[in-house]
Amino acid sequence: MTMLMTMERKEWQRRLGEIVHGRIAFDEPLAAYTTLRVGGPADAIVFPESIEEIRGVVRMTRAQSLPLLVLGGGSDVVVRDGGFRGVVLRMGRNFAGSRVIAGDRIEARAGESFPSLLRTARTGSLAGLEFLATVPGCVGGGVATNVGAYGQWFADVLVSYTLLDRDARETNVPRDQMEFGYRYARLPEGSVITGAVFQLTMKPRDEIEETVRNYAQSRRDSQPLRASSAGCIFKNPDNAKQAGYLIDKAGLKGMAVGGAAISEQHGNFLINRGGATANDVLTLLAEVRKIVKKRYDVELEPEVRILGEDE
Repeated sequence: MTMLMTMERKEWQRRLGEIVHGRIAFDEPLAAYTTLRVGGPADAIVFPESIEEIRGVVRMTRAQSLPLLVLGGGSDVVVRDGGFRGVVLRMGRNFAGSRVIAGDRIEARAGESFPSLLRTARTGSLAGLEFLATVPGCVGGGVATNVGAYGQWFADVLVSYTLLDRDARETNVPRDQMEFGYRYARLPEGSVITGAVFQLTMKPRDEIEETVRNYAQSRRDSQPLRASSAGCIFKNPDNAKQAGYLIDKAGLKGMAVGGAAISEQHGNFLINRGGATANDVLTLLAEVRKIVKKRYDVELEPEVRILGEDE
């Protein structure tokens, strides 16, 4: 690192400290903030507690030409071992909260976890989010990926969401302007989701609780919920069997590279058995894709985002 680069780094670190009143971490491994528990250090991780702090970080990183990564619950993410050169905007418990409004709607901040969001819905006897039972993640990431399960999706219940664009201007996106697909939402480049509103349905609480229990039990029976994983690792391909079925049929359950392995319980879950590196994970991903392509002529596409730099 040159003297100029060192001076520039010290300057933007100082500016971050002026913008964010909460915690800021420098050169801290991102493994602690991902459900797969892999990932090298980020130049900076900030934990904003207000819209104004987020707006300040967006403006500062753009002015300094610094890469900005928004990270919520850390699921569906693989961070390479070299970490992330830039600023990570951590949108977790530091920017969480949800409440019932207008009787049958819930307003939530981007860092609100799925378990907490579902708890708010259950307490208010509001149905429509039961499919989130045992799913890791936060509202912002759920909007960005159109999270779904059991044939239900965020897009089915979203009324609106708010974001800051790359110029830090706040925009409310109503339902008729949303564009969603399978594990996809069309968002402006460089934008940061800050919150969302959900339209739900009043229903007896005991019926909601029963549905939640059934979904949770189904996942416990079929998925390695206690293991460190990123959730489903591949998207289900179009016009083909599900990814987990193809991986299972190819005999790849239990296949391992270092500390990374394909779950014995569910073929589309890659788990960290302990001590896995991102390189272990990516090597195993590539090998699984190669074998499935060779045997079934199906190109598996990762569902996880692969971020950062190699060592």
